[in-house]
Amino acid sequence: MTHRVLGILDRGYRGAVESQFFDPLYGFLDMREQLGAVDIVLRGLAVTMAVAEDAYTPSLDLGPVRLTTLPDYRRVIADMVAEGMDVTADEPDLRALGFTAADLLPGVSCMDTNGIARKWTDYDRVWFV
Repeated sequence: MTHRVLGILDRGYRGAVESQFFDPLYGFLDMREQLGAVDIVLRGLAVTMAVAEDAYTPSLDLGPVRLTTLPDYRRVIADMVAEGMDVTADEPDLRALGFTAADLLPGVSCMDTNGIARKWTDYDRVWFV
């Protein structure tokens, strides 16, 4: 049995240090065949996962050490788009962080919060990750 699933991710980089081998985005990409159709909405700080590299480069400093082995979320977002998954960034959250739809990776759409909420009824399941 397949389902249409909407995954909503609102906490960017949560557990990025601990889960370098399997991040939540990769999990959705991997489970897509088992679940059926899976689309993703990025909210809050998670919208930066879909911002083009020249517009934003996340970093993590732990004392005097700069961590450079974090997952490549942009690559996973690009893979999702290439696989036909709909990836949407929340426009007010994007704007609050100083970005616009023009800063997003190719294929990532941008929609206001109310428009995203209206799409929920198109899915069998809505998961907050």
